[in-house]
Amino acid sequence: MRKKGHITVFLSLTLLCIFSLMCGLIESARTAGTRFYLKLAADSAMDSVFSNYHRGAFDQYRIFLLDQDEEELKTSWMKFLKPYMDASGWYSMEAKDGRISRQILITDDNGEHLNQEIVDYMKYGVFSDATKDGREETMLKQLEEAKTVQNISESYNSHTKEAVRLEQALDDISNSLLKQEEYRQKANQYLGNYNGFMFRRNAKALKKEINHFPALVKNYKKKADKLKRALEKTVEDQKRSSNKLSKNVWEAMEGEILCYDTYVQKDGERRVEILTRSEQVKSQTPIIQTAIDRAGEVEDILSRYADRSDEDEDDDAPDLSELWGSVEEIWSQVSIPRLSYRKSVKDPEKQNVLEKIEKLGKEGLLLLVLPEGKSISKGVLIGDSLPSALYTGERGASQNLLDRVLFQEYCGRFLTNFLSDEDKDVKYEMEYMIAGRKSDQDNLGQTLAEILAIREGLNLVHILSDSQKRQEAISLAATITGVTGLAPLTGVVAFFIMSIWALGEAVLDIRRLLEGKKVAFIKNKDNWKLSLTGLLELGTNGLIKNEDEDDKGFGYLEYLKFLLLIGSAHLKYYRLMDVMQMNLIREDKKFRMEHCIYQAEIEADVVSRHIFLGGSHNSYQLTVRTEKAY
Repeated sequence: MRKKGHITVFLSLTLLCIFSLMCGLIESARTAGTRFYLKLAADSAMDSVFSNYHRGAFDQYRIFLLDQDEEELKTSWMKFLKPYMDASGWYSMEAKDGRISRQILITDDNGEHLNQEIVDYMKYGVFSDATKDGREETMLKQLEEAKTVQNISESYNSHTKEAVRLEQALDDISNSLLKQEEYRQKANQYLGNYNGFMFRRNAKALKKEINHFPALVKNYKKKADKLKRALEKTVEDQKRSSNKLSKNVWEAMEGEILCYDTYVQKDGERRVEILTRSEQVKSQTPIIQTAIDRAGEVEDILSRYADRSDEDEDDDAPDLSELWGSVEEIWSQVSIPRLSYRKSVKDPEKQNVLEKIEKLGKEGLLLLVLPEGKSISKGVLIGDSLPSALYTGERGASQNLLDRVLFQEYCGRFLTNFLSDEDKDVKYEMEYMIAGRKSDQDNLGQTLAEILAIREGLNLVHILSDSQKRQEAISLAATITGVTGLAPLTGVVAFFIMSIWALGEAVLDIRRLLEGKKVAFIKNKDNWKLSLTGLLELGTNGLIKNEDEDDKGFGYLEYLKFLLLIGSAHLKYYRLMDVMQMNLIREDKKFRMEHCIYQAEIEADVVSRHIFLGGSHNSYQLTVRTEKAY
């Protein structure tokens, strides 16, 4: 009997197709699993690499830094990846090569990555809702306004001193005219006594004084032109700054500084008079010389008469009245003009005291405010590879107020300052953040100068809003310029007094801050410390009386934080990196912030094999990419 096998063949072919499909599906699933396994292995290896962060940086500053170069990073990653390759089993993988496709250092991108780590850390603390009440935003506006007020007042203060110097130049002119009149009268008196020698001596002195007069006028014109040009520039700058001031503050400032423009206008009227008088004085020179020459001729005639021989004694003697009368006739034509205005600075001593206070506040501030028993640190930043050297001045994304507040709070927590007890080689770290100088002394001096500017501006705002203090300043200005002085000059000096008064109070404020006391941010009548009498005493003796601290206010650390809110944030990121490196390098001499990795991306080629697909080319290559950032 013949057997049929078509069913068996059909079933075999069917099973072959089914098994092929199943193997294909399994291989496809295995291949997809290979990719997932490879990605998981690469990410896990990268996590392991980034877990080797610098322990010192985390312990001291709570930031993560990976202190490895590219080769170390690649080698470390391949090392952590290898166990995954060895245990791949079913997936059968082998890593052939790894390479860094992208790397971001902590010092890149204007320090934004360091700031992001700081913000992330601080947001886990109590400062996450730091600005919800809007206090920081208001204070920031007040800080910027105070700085603007101080800048404007400083500019106009220099114009006040220029105006005083101009008045001194005018006094020189007035004194010269008085001296000329004195010589004229003396010469006239000696002429009346027929004393030709003394007449000519005083006449020549008068001529010499007149010849010197154009130089005095030129000096006056030079100072007047300089004041006018400088004032015009300040007015232009002030127009650009006025939009930074609140309406009330600007109106108070504008009312005071208008007197400068008025003063220049009044001085223009005086200039016309002075130039006219200068021409009148100049026209007297030929008359004086003619009188001197005629006096010489008269003396020659008298000399020849005195030398006559005895036989000529009977000749008529010369008529002295007639001879000297010819000189008097000429001399009577000499006329010295007078000025219509009087001396404008009646009490220059008080003006000098005020200028001395300004100089002390700018140049001798450290010695003036340093508390008794306190010494200044001699620390110096050493190193030629500080991260701040990488700062190019480029601007990154603008920082919102919350981030700025969190940054300054972070600095207040982790950095030292003048009042800190930590014993470090470089002690004033917060001050370095603000000033960026190489020595503690320079950083402290610059920081105090910036606090002084803010306090001076805030104090001046108070004076401008206090009618009693303004009136006191005007009264003192009237004493300096005199009741009969030029009215606009009194206003100019009054504004100068207000500015110096605000400066003197600011000096007292800083002294209290360095003593660990508090100072009110906004002053009022109750917490104002310095009287005008005390101000003059400060300028005379350079002494500061200890005052009780304010019940409400801010301490030195808070004012340092205020300064961190203003200015370039990105530069401060780099200065913070300087401080971190300076401290971490003590334990690790090779540590450098510019070598520390914040983010990295690595690629690798991996070879795997097909299990259910045969042939001579059953291996295939995969590329895996992984990325990690702190």
